[in-house]
Amino acid sequence: MIGVVLCGGQSVRMGTDKGLLNHQDKLWAELAADKLRSIGLHVKFSVNLTQEKKYANYFDKAQLITDHQSLDLKGPLLGVLSAHLANPNDDLFLLACDMLLMQTHILEKLKQAFVVSDAFDAYIFIKSEQQEPLCGIYTSRGLEKILHMLQDGKLLRHSMKFVLSNLNVSEILVEDKDYRCFDNFNSHAEVNGL
Repeated sequence: MIGVVLCGGQSVRMGTDKGLLNHQDKLWAELAADKLRSIGLHVKFSVNLTQEKKYANYFDKAQLITDHQSLDLKGPLLGVLSAHLANPNDDLFLLACDMLLMQTHILEKLKQAFVVSDAFDAYIFIKSEQQEPLCGIYTSRGLEKILHMLQDGKLLRHSMKFVLSNLNVSEILVEDKDYRCFDNFNSHAEVNGL
C-alpha cells in the first residue's frame, strides 16, 4: 500500500495552490505526507499538469504522480485513477492535502480496518451519514473495476461518491470528537485562527 496526497485540485476558492501553502512552517502537502508516513506508508503526491514543475521544486520527481493524459476526467477521480495507473498493483491510501486537522490515530483506525479484513474494495469514514471519500483506502482491484467501467462507458458520473456506490465499501463511523478532523479548508479566512 502507498499513501497518496491529493494536491491536484484547482484551489479556486483559495486563489492559490493549497498544497504549497504553509501551516506551522510546513507545506500543506508535506503535513499530509507526514501523517501518512507516520503510519508506515511510502508517500506520493497527486498533481495536475500545471503543478508538476512547481512541485518538483519541493519534492523528488519520483514522488509525483501527474494526471494521466488518457483519462477524460476531472476532479479527484482523475488523480485517483492516475495514481492507480502509475501503481497498478498497489492499494492506495488517499488523503486530501487540505484536511489540515486530520489526526494520525484516525488514519491508524482506517489502516487497521483494512488489515483485519481485506474483503472490501474501499475503506472510508462516514460522518453525519455522509461518506468521506478523500480520506480512504482504495484497493487496486476496486480501482481496476472503476477503470473498466470508465473504459466501457459505464461510469455515468465521475464523482467519488458515485465511484463508491459501485464498490464494496467498508464504512467506519466518525466519532463526534473527531468531526473537525475531516474539515476541508478552502479559503484563507477558514485557516486563520488555527
